[in-house]
Amino acid sequence: MNDLSVITREFGDLSEWEKRPDFWLALPRDVVPFTRTLKEGTTRVIGRSAGGRDILAIEYGEKEPLDATTDNLHSCIASSIVPPDPTAIFPAAFFGTKRRRKPVVVLQGALHGSEFTGTVASLNLCRIIETGRDLRGKAWPRLQELARATRLCIIPWINVDGADRTPWAHHSNMPHPVAELITQGMAKDGRKYKYPAVKAICPIPPDTTAFMGTYYNDAGVNLQYDFCMPERQPETVAWMKYYLSEKPDGIVCWHCNAGSLIGPPGYYMPPGYQIEEARLAGAVRARLLREGLRAGRVSWAGLPGMGKPGIEQITAAFFVTGALSILCELPSGCREWYMSCDEMLDMGLLTIEEILFYAHTDGLRPYELWEKVRKQLDAPPRKA
Repeated sequence: MNDLSVITREFGDLSEWEKRPDFWLALPRDVVPFTRTLKEGTTRVIGRSAGGRDILAIEYGEKEPLDATTDNLHSCIASSIVPPDPTAIFPAAFFGTKRRRKPVVVLQGALHGSEFTGTVASLNLCRIIETGRDLRGKAWPRLQELARATRLCIIPWINVDGADRTPWAHHSNMPHPVAELITQGMAKDGRKYKYPAVKAICPIPPDTTAFMGTYYNDAGVNLQYDFCMPERQPETVAWMKYYLSEKPDGIVCWHCNAGSLIGPPGYYMPPGYQIEEARLAGAVRARLLREGLRAGRVSWAGLPGMGKPGIEQITAAFFVTGALSILCELPSGCREWYMSCDEMLDMGLLTIEEILFYAHTDGLRPYELWEKVRKQLDAPPRKA
């Protein structure tokens, strides 16, 4: 199920994409040695994939304990039904009675194995935290300051099987039909799996597949929709357990397309969360435009399928953890909507910077202003 000849037979010599810039760390074989050079980040294994590969998390910032008494958010919410209050969605039994001093943010990469731009930006962030400069040597003082004031959990690939199966580390200037075949795969009878119709085949059958697309783990499962199955994949169980151990304020799920950026908000997300994500999307897009980068949509009203009830892994992450769950589609750089690897890295790092700035000012938890929360935390105790 990993026959690269079905790709090269149709598209010829693709050796151009075997080369990558030194700063473009994406494939597990390149990244694992890099993690060993980190002096401040803690790298841990949080689970193993269907194919038996380690799922890694790189952590920065001290973990502040919560005095929570349960890990079941929605049982807690249901424990009080009157008076009706849509803002009463942060029960102390789940979130703890004491507010943490630092926002907690997860950066989750490569749910679809070859969608690497967010992974690359997150790994460059590790170097920025430790040295103030990315892997190109470019300085990011504001981003370093914001990141050092945050508890950050970086997962390079939640779908490490698909990432390890990826033949090339980037798609910059790659014709879209090539990238699509790498991503979606091909059956042994020559039939190409096509987005989005391929989502009706779950799992992709390994025994009849010539090249298993990078969208899937080794069991052929698109982890985007695995959470709703009675027997979940090990990757899904791993993220659920890890995210509950952190109970982050925000989870950023990196994907790649033409660079449509943040959103749309999940159909089943509470209103406050939908508004918060939409406001954050506008802030990120405005920053990218100010920096002269090509930014995607900020309104989702005309998208096909909008209004259709649906739920994906990013919304499931909210239901498990109560975090503001942010879907961000960074550019893949394909020829039809070309961006260089340099431009894509800048876009990823600027997006992270704006998300962290938002976390430290407006706050990722709806209905509260983090600047005000920090002042309360820093205030001296009131005298009796």
